Formats: sequence, C-alpha cells, structure tokens
Amino acid sequence: MTTPADPHATEPDGHGLLSRPHRSRTLAVAVAFALVAFAGLALGTVMPVAVQALDGLSLYAVAFGGYLTASLAGTVAAGGWADRQGPAAPLYASGMCFAAGSVLSGAAQSMPVFIAGRLLQGLGGGALTVVLYVVVGRGYPAALRPRVFSLVTACWILPSMIGPAIAGAVAEHLSWRWVFHGIAAFSLCTLALLRRPLSALAAQDAPAQESGPTRVGPAIAVAVGAGVLQYACSRPSPQTAVLSGAALLAVAAGLSQLLPTGTLRARRGIPSLVLLRGVAAAAYFALESYVPLFLVKAHHWTPTAAGSSLTCASLAWAAASWLQGRPTMSLTRVRVVWLGAVTHAAGAMLTLAGAVCALPVVAPAGFVVAAFGMGLLLPGVGILTLDQSPPDLQGAHTAALQLADSLCSVLLIGLCGALFNTPPTTGSPGTTAFTAVFTAAVAATVLACLIARRIGGPAPKEADHAPLRPHRTT
Repeated sequence: MTTPADPHATEPDGHGLLSRPHRSRTLAVAVAFALVAFAGLALGTVMPVAVQALDGLSLYAVAFGGYLTASLAGTVAAGGWADRQGPAAPLYASGMCFAAGSVLSGAAQSMPVFIAGRLLQGLGGGALTVVLYVVVGRGYPAALRPRVFSLVTACWILPSMIGPAIAGAVAEHLSWRWVFHGIAAFSLCTLALLRRPLSALAAQDAPAQESGPTRVGPAIAVAVGAGVLQYACSRPSPQTAVLSGAALLAVAAGLSQLLPTGTLRARRGIPSLVLLRGVAAAAYFALESYVPLFLVKAHHWTPTAAGSSLTCASLAWAAASWLQGRPTMSLTRVRVVWLGAVTHAAGAMLTLAGAVCALPVVAPAGFVVAAFGMGLLLPGVGILTLDQSPPDLQGAHTAALQLADSLCSVLLIGLCGALFNTPPTTGSPGTTAFTAVFTAAVAATVLACLIARRIGGPAPKEADHAPLRPHRTT
C-alpha cells in the first residue's frame, strides 16, 4: 500500500483538527463545504419559483436531474485527476465551472438555457465533492476522519439557518435570478481562500489503470445516457419509451468500467458501500426535490416557508452527524450506518403519509426524520470507504461513491418526473402525483435497508467494527 504523500496524514492521533499540522486545511475544508451547503439549500428553495417563471414545470425533474447527470462525468474526471496531480488543481477548476453555471442559469430567459446552466453547475459540483473527499483521505489520519465528517456536517448548520431564508426573501422581493448570481460570487471568493492551504497535498502514485483517460469516456457515455433517460421520463410517450431503452443500454455499457466489481450485486465490502450510498442518496434527493414543490404547489406555501423544511432537515442531518462522530458513541460504524438507513426509511414513509392524507405539516416532518437518518448513514459510508481503500485509490473509490450517488439520483428523479407528469396529473399536480413520487422514494429506502446489512465485508477489517471512538494517545 502506498503511504500518504502528505506528511501530516501520519501525524499522531493526539493532533486535533485545529492543531498546527491541520488548522489551515481544516478551515479550508470547512469553507468549501459551507459553500456546498449554502448553494444547495438556496438553490433548492428557489427552484420551484425559477421553473414556474420560465414556464417549465414539466421539466422540473430535468432541471434538478440535469445537475446530477453532468456531475457523473465531473465525478470520474476529478477522481482520476486528484489521484494523479493532487486535489488543488481539480478543486480550482470545478469551482470555476460551478460559478459559470450559476451565472448562466441566473441569466436564462428560457428553460433550455436554464438547464444548460444547471449542467455546468453539476459538472463542477460533482467534481468538487470528490476532491474534498480526497482531501479528507490524504490530509488526516484515520482516527480524525469521523471528527472531520462531523465538522463537515456542522458547516451546514449556519447555511441551513440562513440559506433558505435569504434565498426565499431575495426571490420574493427581488428576483430568483439574484440567488444564482450571488452563489457565483460566493464560489469565486471561496476559491481564492482555498488554493493555498490545499496545494500542499501532493499526488499519489496512481496505478496505470486508474490514471489513464479510459474511465472518462465511459463516464461521458453514462452521463449522456442518463441525461437522455431523464428527458424521456419527463415526456412519457411510446417514442420516448424507445429512447429510454437506448439510454439504459448506454448507461449499462459504461457502468461496468466505472463501479467496483460486484456493485450491482451488492457484494460485501466496498461494492455494497457504493451501492448503499447511491440508493440512499437517491431516495433523499427525491424527497428534497419534491417536498418544497409539494408545499408551494399543492398547499400554496411561500418559497420562504417551504424553504424552512430544508433548514430543519439540514439541522437534523447536522445533529445526527455530530452524534455519530462523538467519542462516547459505542456502536460500531457498520451498526450506525444500518440504523441510519432504517431511520431514513421511517422518515420517507412519514412523508408519504403526509401526501396521502393531504397534511402539509406531516410531509416536511417526515423529511426531517429522513435527514436525521442520512446524517447517521452518509458519514459512516464515507469513513468505511476511506478506511478500506489504499491511499492511491481513495480518489477512484470516492469517485465511485459520488458516481453511484448521482446516477441513482438521476434514475430515481427521472422515474419521479415520469410519475409526476403522467395524466391526469399533468398541468394541475395534486396530492396523487406527489403520492406516486414519495412512494418511489419509500421503495428506495427499503432497498437501502437491505443493502446496509451487507456492508461489513467478507473479511471485516478492524476499522469496520471499531467503535466510533477516536484512539487516545498520551
């Protein structure tokens, strides 16, 4: 196994996140994830307003899924780039791409241009997430990683409190366009702060099969296939059904070269971790995409009020992530991940009940419960993956996590778009359309619970079953 190139990665566990070896890197990572949090929450709040203003409600799923579709290619490209040359350069490039997409979406006068901007955002956003995972894997010893993930989630607290409120107020009193332009400016400022502290993380000696361009081609094929599938699902017809079949073939052809062997069979270990990340994230993203629209469209809440559901969900996610990273946590990481999957499923079922019974308060309450489950599940999946990966494959494996996240979300959001636009709900979506969407999300959470039983690995390593308790040194 290749040793970490960064000397600080092997510092004794007694060094905290804000000690001299880690301080500048920790602050840089915190700022970057705060940007991701603020952007995601703010844009999620104004998306219903933007899509309706551009007369593109039938393409609502494409506007959300387009981001994820483009992130597929960005994820794979950034993982290999970070393995070969270190995380600094891909981080800068991904941030610039995200900012450019934000400007384009904010200036759009039609849905095609708006979706093009979302594609650029996704290309940069998918790459940014992978690079930040590589920074955590390269820059911190294993004992500090649970606390890094807790800190990362804590960075969502302030954005979750102010992001939806600010975005909603700007959309109501100025324009939704200013939210996108503000995100672009915030992105550029963040990049200026990040370049120097992260440039010290050097590249690993990546294996030849991971360093070549061969994985980018299949990633583009998967992204194109997923995008076509997303569009076809938004316009269900016999013609688009044929198009969907061709798109599925393109996705299947590319996946075999992008995901760890055995992922689709949920083979124990990293393949199951990758699949679990994808299925669980897809279910959550479906809820996150449609709960605000459910509140605005079906129950006539204001964008600010609907955005409060995102705030509460983010706080619940942060609380759960903080809990799983506490030194006093006695459960194993594998057990905590399974508990998170079950909680996530319970929250999705509660959201579905809110739609079935037409109770606007119950649906966002279920979304909050689902977010708490994700706060337990997602950090554990990331930690287990990094613990089981050699340093020179951390970029590839975290790219696989993000790839599964994006692809499964694209597929589920595409299905949700088809369900949402199926007559007689088209044009005047009521509770029936949202019931169908939330039912699909519930099915995905149940599948995630089954996969979570297989993440321990055939020959579990110590890291898989060690309690979530950082080792202490004197």
